[in-house]
Amino acid sequence: MITMLTMLDNTTRSGKGKISDSIEINNTYFDSRVVDNKVEVNEEAIGIALTSVFKFEKLFKLINKLTTSLVKVKYSSLMLIEGDTLRIKYSNHLTEDIEQECRVKVGDGISGWVALKGVNVIVKNIETDTRFAKRNNARYSSKSFMSVPLIISGKVIGVLNVNEKSDGRAFNERDLGLLRILSRYSAIAIRNATLIGKTKGLSIVQQLDNDYYNKTEKFLPVTLKSLKIGPFNKSELYLKNSLNGENNYVLYWKGGDRLFINEKREEFIRKNINKLFVPKNGRKQYLRFMETNMEKIVQNDSACSKEKFDVIQNVAVNIISDLTAIPEEVCNIERAKQWIESAMGLVRSSGKDYIGLSNTKGYDIYLYGHSINVTLMSLVFAHHIGLNIEETGEFALGLLLQDIGMRSVDSLIINKPSKLNSDEYNIIKKHSEIGFQMLQETGQVSPESYMLALLHHENFNGSGYPHGLKENEISLYGRISRIIDVYCAITSDRPYAKACTSDDACMIMKAKMKGFFDTEVLDNFIDLLKSGKGVAKTRLVSS
Repeated sequence: MITMLTMLDNTTRSGKGKISDSIEINNTYFDSRVVDNKVEVNEEAIGIALTSVFKFEKLFKLINKLTTSLVKVKYSSLMLIEGDTLRIKYSNHLTEDIEQECRVKVGDGISGWVALKGVNVIVKNIETDTRFAKRNNARYSSKSFMSVPLIISGKVIGVLNVNEKSDGRAFNERDLGLLRILSRYSAIAIRNATLIGKTKGLSIVQQLDNDYYNKTEKFLPVTLKSLKIGPFNKSELYLKNSLNGENNYVLYWKGGDRLFINEKREEFIRKNINKLFVPKNGRKQYLRFMETNMEKIVQNDSACSKEKFDVIQNVAVNIISDLTAIPEEVCNIERAKQWIESAMGLVRSSGKDYIGLSNTKGYDIYLYGHSINVTLMSLVFAHHIGLNIEETGEFALGLLLQDIGMRSVDSLIINKPSKLNSDEYNIIKKHSEIGFQMLQETGQVSPESYMLALLHHENFNGSGYPHGLKENEISLYGRISRIIDVYCAITSDRPYAKACTSDDACMIMKAKMKGFFDTEVLDNFIDLLKSGKGVAKTRLVSS
């Protein structure tokens, strides 16, 4: 066994007792042989080698080295599933930039198909194979390709790919058998490393918190997207210069709208994006930083649902605040759309967990917490009744922005602790048409979205406002919006009323508001609530 252990990253020594980062495979210990037309390999050695490494970077390198050495191929790549996409974690032939940028949707291409179906694929000639010929582009000199899934407890977590055999021949079933052995132990090793990392490390949210509040660093990295259509589009921008091991930050852009005024400047920013930073300057900047990392947070398994929902909600508050101040700002609309994408990803992964969560308080019931609650709850409900969540993006955007017309209402009326008089109520009622007009005039929001600003106070029996529509005159999304808008309002603290429990809210909506709602949709919504944990104690974001 000593021969095998000499190849491990964390036990290899060179020189005067120094740990070496190189990996040397002892082929005499791992090599396969053919007996009775079957591949025999020292599986125990492979298993021990892989499951003895717990740092991902070293593990991925080891998997690649074993694969290329034992299967005798020139190229291999390891891809893991994150959300609904495959990301390259290690390859021996692609640049780091390509590895970081490349994403393959599960179901697309050879690797995506293997991830979706969970089956092994061996392609002897890509040009004649009718399964994949149309999906492949000529990236490799070899026509032969193998791809196998990494599976743990019946769930595909990634894909192991190889191409171009060292001897130039096509792959055969013996090669596939060996790759399957490697994939089996690789999946176990990745699972073990993940579990150990969870017990030892901080969640992604805690890591990002630490990064932001680290007092030794006063600046944050940016991405091109975060500058063009993201949260840092108006921020001051600093250029980092390193001299004699020290970093100095020089003001490059003072902030404002015209950062990308010409192609020359955009090209400079694109080439120097890794040297550009924004300053840390308070809570809003913290939320912008978290906003740039939303996708990473949603897809990361280290954070619990509660942490993810808290971040999603707090980021949304910041976006709605900016959007309410300047509704015609194109970038803020794009930020809202990106937030919706992250919210949909969170609903896909967490589902009904949202119902039982206790959420942060202190936000204006109309412009902030209420809209966020309605949006998230509606996405969960849409998922519950079988609507394709991928097709509900415009619906969700409309829900998030449906109360934007409230910016025209005096805060004294919004926060009045007693019943509104008729004049005040008439002012409140105008917010639907005002919001509809505001969103329509941006030119950045679809009719499906801005119609919800108009419809979310229309009652099924025609008693609502602004137009007194009834029954099928109100779209399905409008009927869903009305139900969840009322539910989220009743279960939140308002200036004039304390929050009800979920059970009490359902009773009020069924008995005291009879005729206001589509009963079939309402019954389905109540079924969702009953299926959630701790529903009787549910509290959403409230004032």
